[in-house]
Amino acid sequence: MDIRSFNKQKDFETLCGWWDDWGLFKHHQDGLSENGIIVSKDEVDICSGFLYSTDSHIAWIEFITMNKNTTKKQREGVLEKLMDALVEKAKNMGFRLIMGLGTDEQNNKSPLLAKWREKNADIVINNLSQYYKVIN
Repeated sequence: MDIRSFNKQKDFETLCGWWDDWGLFKHHQDGLSENGIIVSKDEVDICSGFLYSTDSHIAWIEFITMNKNTTKKQREGVLEKLMDALVEKAKNMGFRLIMGLGTDEQNNKSPLLAKWREKNADIVINNLSQYYKVIN
């Protein structure tokens, strides 16, 4: 598995394609953090996510997206690798906590993400799951 930084010029169209495949809203390129990561396996980009800075000790994880046109075997372990990389990046940037939110709708579209959230979410309120972790 390979981990690399998200390159807005090179990777944005790929990400837009993934959003289209999942029927998700296409976010504006300028709204994406400079702290994006892509995980690849066998030279195929599989998933991406972004880390957003706040004016507190909390870093925010957002826009976790999987390449829908990959096999279950290709996707195996990539979400965990992405989240580990985002947490490590947050630690290196001096953050002490990391947080993210997810919805039932997202879970319905991505069983892999739903399984990860079920295992890692600290709080579930109605259709919203919250991931909150002390990292430093």
